Amino acid sequence: MITEYLRFNTTTILCVIVPLIYIIYYRIFRYFIFDQRKKVTKGKTSRGKCPPFFPNGWYWIINSCDLKPGDVKPISYCGRNVVLFRGKNGNPYVLDAYCAHMGAHLGEGGKVRYNTCIECPFHGWTFDGETGNCILPSGENKINRVADKFEYHDIEKCTPKPDCSDKNNSYLQQIAEHKEVKIKKYTVREINGSVFVWYHSDDKLRESPTYELFDLTNELKIYNMEERGESINYVNCHVQEIPENGADFRHFDFLHQSILDIIFPFIKFDWSMTSERASHPQLNEIMTHPNPEVNAYKMRLLKTFINDSNRDLVNVISLNSYIQFFGKHRLFVFNATGFQLGPSIVYLFLWSPYFQATFFQTVTPLEKFNQRIMHRIFSTKPLPYWLTALMLLGEVKQIFSDMNIWNNKIFGSQLNYNMKNDADKSLHAWRNWYAQFYEGCYEYENKTLLW
Repeated sequence: MITEYLRFNTTTILCVIVPLIYIIYYRIFRYFIFDQRKKVTKGKTSRGKCPPFFPNGWYWIINSCDLKPGDVKPISYCGRNVVLFRGKNGNPYVLDAYCAHMGAHLGEGGKVRYNTCIECPFHGWTFDGETGNCILPSGENKINRVADKFEYHDIEKCTPKPDCSDKNNSYLQQIAEHKEVKIKKYTVREINGSVFVWYHSDDKLRESPTYELFDLTNELKIYNMEERGESINYVNCHVQEIPENGADFRHFDFLHQSILDIIFPFIKFDWSMTSERASHPQLNEIMTHPNPEVNAYKMRLLKTFINDSNRDLVNVISLNSYIQFFGKHRLFVFNATGFQLGPSIVYLFLWSPYFQATFFQTVTPLEKFNQRIMHRIFSTKPLPYWLTALMLLGEVKQIFSDMNIWNNKIFGSQLNYNMKNDADKSLHAWRNWYAQFYEGCYEYENKTLLW
């Protein structure tokens, strides 16, 4: 009797506890998120002489799942304030944050109207996300609002206009009559579960991106991969410091340790890396890997993602990871093929005899020396949830190691390179490649951004 009672209760407990444990495990690890709690300062500390702070390119601003139809959000990026909203047609839009009427912030209390428009919370002026035009709704049509445009003669000193006979109009002067009202519109792309905004210092290219983002849909489908998690970190440094790590393979030897290095000192991770511009005529030969399966995977990635329209704007890296035992024997763990696209985006494709995974990294400058880093991991479905969470935390650990350097260094405008050394030659070549994204930025930032 007692035996049957215990068996019944044990079975009952197992039937309740095991599913409950799995539900908790699933909720934690199915999509694991690490969000750095302690944010760094907002970047007011000088970092020495630096290039411009906001290079031209695509920037991540929000995950698609966090922007529902009708949502309105104030966003700060690249030193400017914008309003992001999703129209009732499902499309995301980004406009300058401030209403052209009286300067109210459209992202603070603004409402989505007429499918693609946002209404100012102050006086109801409405701006079309498709064009930036201020519109007057008329049935199914949109009529562009016209208004007289005024500005202060001298807004800082508030002195009247000299020789003005009309004292009622001596401070504010009319500069345009019956002119269409509009605010700046930004080009937006929604891809790979994220919303991106195109920033360029040249107004002629503000709505004409010079390159497109990579669509990972087919690549993830081939290997039956799914999203497993993301990490968010905040760093106090110049934006270039972060992607520059992609060409700095010597820092692995000094800065990055794994848990294995600490627990088992006779086991070490060993790294080797190659970095080269995608425009190099011998790129395929440089990136050739001795492992036939890795090489086939790498060559397919190069063929899939590199083309004539983006070749000059991509830097390619190949990173090999080995576990070394007793300083002698090495076991190949994985190879990572990375594409640095523009100034702020990295796609990292991992191939291993044991698994396949993809990392997606973005850097978004919030202010001059305040950067937001996001890593997202995709993996093959058989990989356990806890293992991909551990991989993501491993990436976070490396970021924290780098952050200790980034948060406390100057930019380094005068450099001493040993050009007989492959590591320094790689850094020299990378900085020359990255500098193209600053074209026109210095003049634009000094002319238009208020610090």
